[in-house]
Amino acid sequence: MKLRFLAKLPKDKLQKVVLTAIVTIGAAVGVLELYVLPNWRALIDAKTRIATLKAQIQQAEDTARQATKEEAYRNEVKSFVETQQTLMVAGDPFAWVVREFSLLAEKHPIRVEGLHAGSKLDASSSAKCQPYGTRIDIRGTFDEIGTFVQDLENKFPVCEIRNLSISGNADEKGYQQAAIELILRIRPEQTTASAEAKKS
Repeated sequence: MKLRFLAKLPKDKLQKVVLTAIVTIGAAVGVLELYVLPNWRALIDAKTRIATLKAQIQQAEDTARQATKEEAYRNEVKSFVETQQTLMVAGDPFAWVVREFSLLAEKHPIRVEGLHAGSKLDASSSAKCQPYGTRIDIRGTFDEIGTFVQDLENKFPVCEIRNLSISGNADEKGYQQAAIELILRIRPEQTTASAEAKKS
C-alpha cells in the first residue's frame, strides 16, 4: 500500500522522501553509535564495578565479623587459662595444699584427719607444669565423702585424683575413712611472677 503511494509520487518528491529517510536513518545510527552505545557500555561497566564493590564490601564485613568473633573467643580462652592458673599450686606446695583444702573442707561436714606433705614429681618432657603429689585423709559418711570429692574436682579442674580408697566397719555407725591421692600442677614461675607484678 505504502509502496504504491511512493510510486505515484513525482520523481523529485520521491528523491526528497528517500533522502530524508537516509538522513534520518544516518542520524539514528550516528546517535546510536556516538551516544547510546557508549552510554550503554558505561552503564554495563558501572554495574559490573558496583557488583565487584558490593562483593568486596561483603567480604570485608564478613572478615570484620570473623575477626570480632575470633577476638571474643581468644579473650574467652585467655580468661579460662588465667582462671585455671589461679587454681594451680603457687609458692610453697604444702602450705598451698593445707590452705586450699582446709578452706574447701570447711564447706563440708567431713573431717580432715591428715594432710601429707607430698613431693614434686618428675615431669614429662612435654609437660609445661611440674606435678606435685600429695594425699589427704578424711572421715565422713559415704555420701559426704562423695560430695567432697566431687567439689574437689570441680574447684580444681587441673587436679587429678590418682587413687581413692574408702574403708570402714560396722562399729563406726556409717562413717568411713577415705584416703585421696592427688596430683596437682605447680604454676610455672614466670606466670607467678607476672601475676605478682600485676597485683603490685
